[in-house]
Amino acid sequence: MFEGLPQWVWWLLTVYASLPLVCYLTVPFLFYGNRSTKKRIIICVLGDLGHSPRMCYHARSFSQQGWQVELCGYLEEQPPSDILEDTNITIHQLPAFQGRKGGSFLIKAVRKVSLQIYAILRLLWRLRGSDYFLLQNPPSIPILPMAAVYCTFSRCKLIIDWHNFGYSILKLKLGSFWHPLVLISFAVEYIFAKFAAYNLTVTRAMKDYLIHTFGLSKKRVAVLYDRPAFQFRPLKADRQAALQQDFIKPFIPGDFNISKGDRIIVTSTSFTPDEDLSILIGALKIYENSCEKFDDKLPKILCFVTGKGPLKQHFIDKVAETKWDRVHIEFLWLSNEDYPKLLQLCDYGVSLHTSSSGLDLPMKILDMFGSGIPVVSYNYPVLNELVQHNVNGLKFLDRRELHEALIFIMKDSHVSEVLKAGALKESNNRWQDSWEKAMEEISVIRR
Repeated sequence: MFEGLPQWVWWLLTVYASLPLVCYLTVPFLFYGNRSTKKRIIICVLGDLGHSPRMCYHARSFSQQGWQVELCGYLEEQPPSDILEDTNITIHQLPAFQGRKGGSFLIKAVRKVSLQIYAILRLLWRLRGSDYFLLQNPPSIPILPMAAVYCTFSRCKLIIDWHNFGYSILKLKLGSFWHPLVLISFAVEYIFAKFAAYNLTVTRAMKDYLIHTFGLSKKRVAVLYDRPAFQFRPLKADRQAALQQDFIKPFIPGDFNISKGDRIIVTSTSFTPDEDLSILIGALKIYENSCEKFDDKLPKILCFVTGKGPLKQHFIDKVAETKWDRVHIEFLWLSNEDYPKLLQLCDYGVSLHTSSSGLDLPMKILDMFGSGIPVVSYNYPVLNELVQHNVNGLKFLDRRELHEALIFIMKDSHVSEVLKAGALKESNNRWQDSWEKAMEEISVIRR
């Protein structure tokens, strides 16, 4: 019956017979991988997930919407326990580049980028078939171009969550916008930002910058202010008893007494050049002199400095060189569970963040407000979107202004009461409401 049929007919019959295999097995494998029936989003940051609270907040919120969440990043510190236990969230570890000390910055940068490209390509292949790709920027190289290409060919919608700009951070390190690496970084962000379906920013000023400088449509950009997570909340228990907790008790001097008016302040820092801890140390030295020469009734200050980074030992040595009487400074590194507990115990928070772009806001201030403590913050223009002077905090520009602010809040009980009330009011603003409003604005979810 089939004898004498032309060869091309046999080819057609073979193709026809293989269509079920192609349609039901090969195509789903190539384009959807191991995706379930849920909507799926990739949330990626080239940073430590344990210290990327905003990305973890995104993961929680999408999980609560019933989405399948693929959370990608480094695992230098363990993410919050609820993230690890959430069945809708899968964590994918990216390898962290460990460069040798010394050597050429350019060579180390090329090696780091090459390793990241390989790791990201493998990951994206496993996660093919996702609906959205939410990317934290910065860093932008190499992840932003890769995400743009991946989303273009996989019909996945790219969302860029702008925390700052990679080129402005690199400019701070290299000293000039016209440095070739800074220009490349700016070009990468400028060009590939246009591939995003939607953009999120942490301030209105950053949204305006993307619209007017990067030429993005205002309909594709929404402001999503950072908000504190649920674990950052005002203290309800007795403070004196809370100070006896094991994680903090060993660091409290024996002659320190909050019932006599002694105060606890805290700052969180990454010990990098954009957060000049010497301003705070200098202000505390002036406070010491003020106690010794002008007013021995000033309360004692216990200052906690949390975090880690390249300049940490430098500042530890700097503090050790000074003889302290009314001020005691402790350098701590706390877990994700203990850091919120510490904030609850403090009277004031101090922010030294200066912003390389001048367009972002420090997350640490949100955590402090969430814990109900006022903030004394280094001032720059966009800070007005978060800190209102004499309402929920105070602002300063140098160590003398910071010293004056410390004297002000230590001696004037009325000012302390006003600032405390403002911080407690601010603590009511939470992440989920802001997140839902922003996601609805860009049509990712519907309420």
